[in-house]
Amino acid sequence: MTRSHPKRTSELVTRAALIAVTGVGSGLGMSACSEVTDGECVPTDVFFREKVWAPTLAATCSSCHSSTGAAKHTKFVLTPKEVPGYLEANMKLVQDLARYEVDGLPLILAKPSMRVEHEGGLQLKPDSQEYSDLQALLKRFDNPVECEGAVNLGNYFDEVELLDEVDTLRKATLALAGRLPTPEEYESVRGFGIDQLDPVLDAVMKEDAFIDRVVEMYNDVFLTDRYIGGNGAVELLNAEKYPDAYWFEGQPDDVREQYRWYTNTSVAREALNLVAWIVKNDLSYKDIVEADYMVFTPFSAKAYGVNVKFKDPNDWKELAVGKLPGIPHAGVLTSAMWLNRFPTTPTNRNRHRARMTYKFFLATDVLRLGERPIDPTAIKTPNATRENPNCNVCHNVIDPVAGSFQNFNDQGDYQPQAETEAGVWYPEMLLPGFGEAQMPEAQTAKSEQWLAKQLTADDRFAQSAVNIVWRGLTGVEPINEPFDAAMPGFEEALKAFEVQDRVIKGIAKKFKESNYNLKVVFREIIKTDYFRAKNVRGEVDEVRARELAQLGTAQYLSPEQLARKVEAVTGYPWRYGVNDSDLLLNENEYKIFYGGIDSDSIVNRITEPNGIMANIALRMSNEMACRATSRDFAKDPSDRLLFPYVETSFVPQDDNGFAVPAVNDAIRANIQHLYDHVLGEHYDIGDPEVDAAYNLFFEIWQDGKAGLAAGTYTADPPCRTENDWWTGNPLPEENRITQDNDYTIRAWMGVLAYMLSDYRFLHE
Repeated sequence: MTRSHPKRTSELVTRAALIAVTGVGSGLGMSACSEVTDGECVPTDVFFREKVWAPTLAATCSSCHSSTGAAKHTKFVLTPKEVPGYLEANMKLVQDLARYEVDGLPLILAKPSMRVEHEGGLQLKPDSQEYSDLQALLKRFDNPVECEGAVNLGNYFDEVELLDEVDTLRKATLALAGRLPTPEEYESVRGFGIDQLDPVLDAVMKEDAFIDRVVEMYNDVFLTDRYIGGNGAVELLNAEKYPDAYWFEGQPDDVREQYRWYTNTSVAREALNLVAWIVKNDLSYKDIVEADYMVFTPFSAKAYGVNVKFKDPNDWKELAVGKLPGIPHAGVLTSAMWLNRFPTTPTNRNRHRARMTYKFFLATDVLRLGERPIDPTAIKTPNATRENPNCNVCHNVIDPVAGSFQNFNDQGDYQPQAETEAGVWYPEMLLPGFGEAQMPEAQTAKSEQWLAKQLTADDRFAQSAVNIVWRGLTGVEPINEPFDAAMPGFEEALKAFEVQDRVIKGIAKKFKESNYNLKVVFREIIKTDYFRAKNVRGEVDEVRARELAQLGTAQYLSPEQLARKVEAVTGYPWRYGVNDSDLLLNENEYKIFYGGIDSDSIVNRITEPNGIMANIALRMSNEMACRATSRDFAKDPSDRLLFPYVETSFVPQDDNGFAVPAVNDAIRANIQHLYDHVLGEHYDIGDPEVDAAYNLFFEIWQDGKAGLAAGTYTADPPCRTENDWWTGNPLPEENRITQDNDYTIRAWMGVLAYMLSDYRFLHE
């Protein structure tokens, strides 16, 4: 079963170069200025990055003017480049300091040029380009440069071929709800441009399947599904505070196990259900940390012993809000499951929780602040976390936030600090707070609520939400800014980061303007070139290939996504029986082998296929082609997903070996339909792709015809269809598939297996 022919071989090479690229840039409607070239409008942030930060502040000033440098006690302390948002913070710092003057000259110019005393000596000569550029930046602060429109991404993606609005819609509905668009949805966007997707996407994001997808994405971050098995979540609840946690044990035998699963899953997904509630009801995303309530299901409400009203008390997925008595709720920051998933110890003192808070809600990996070798023998200070610069570069950031979690113990129970044995937070640590802000003493008993307000007021909060959804939709993390100028391909990597960073910040801006409606983030990412990229036009040189290779979004589908796509395309799930679990969703079958996670010990998805994954995909394609082909032929042509233009009696040649033109036209038309339906690819009837699939069909049919005549093959198809898959009810006699006398069913199985195993089906 060969797949190679000239067009496909060439296309595979081109697509392989793009598998790390698929989707790149300016779909935000960004249309004004970005390049620093003569005669072009240059936004101030771009000017700052390229003309002031890189050549002057980073190269000259940062060694002293940092939190660990010689000038750490001055007002001019630069934010490290490892911290997301450092450019904005440093530009604001320069703007604030520009107000201080000496004899009419801004101090920030006077000191490095030695117009006044500067302990660092002469750093900027008044006749240098660096001095001139810093001076120009200060003038921009007084007279802001306004560029019409938003940021222009220039010609960065000129070589990239994008999906049109129709194909973008297909990819979007699969990504958001695990289904194909309806004919009505296709027609509502066809020919109207990419912005016409908005109303259709808004409708899709009202579906329950989308909410389930959001929960799936956020579990990849929170990992609280770790507690779904057994009584994993319920047993974490404080038995004294929640004596009804095991309420299901007193239920009748026929429902006890089901109620147990409903209850434990509902408790385990407490934080995830909050996200679902926010998104489903178009609430402000700030509630993810600010919510002064919890989200319950009828079953978790019973476990917690709270009185919450539900429309259907037997619907384990229904959500409603309520409160636990005496607990100052602060979204996931006070969620028992979240706090247990990111635990603390007597020596860790909430630092792990603080680090996760920065990572999840401020798009900041605190560990990057300390990415350098440390000699432990050189640390001789009695309180290294506060006094040693090798340690406090991180601890000055996380320790105040750790203190803000002081009211929740290692079991995730609310235990105000005043009620502990010590009665006060650890005096050898920095005082509870956030950044430069110290938490007011009056806020001690509800410090997590105070912290939540600090988080949502930070510009990085909006970007963190974009980053989470970006990862969920594209399968890759947003690009980290490269800092090592000596590394190969540094300039290309930096350019790739800068372009993507502008796109992400543009989405974050729209997100904030929408009152933090998370659906806006999904919609805007889908319309970007990063989501819509399809191919590259022509050849690209080595430098250009490196530049684009960092922007990968052609993700190898997760087991959950592939399971949904298989059912959406074929009409049937990949499972052995209708009541069995999907093979790709079962941890005892293929979920873990296919790169999935268990939220416990396996928490990172495999995104690059290996040999095991490839073989699982082949098995899926063969088994699903067998099931779907015979069952599709058992339906009336108007109800078929896969074979609406052919019948099992359609053979390409008559008994004398002559072609049957009408039948061959129908076969080609159906192949054309399969490409469109299965792979989302559109080909003319005479395209080499259609030829390749037709030749495959013909070769299998010809071989089967000979085998039947010789008696080496039987007329029994490998997948018989006598009953309805979903109900088990017998089909009418005329619809049953029990024989394959012309070997066409197996020939079509081969074509379908060929497409289901194609990289374009396994990737999105």
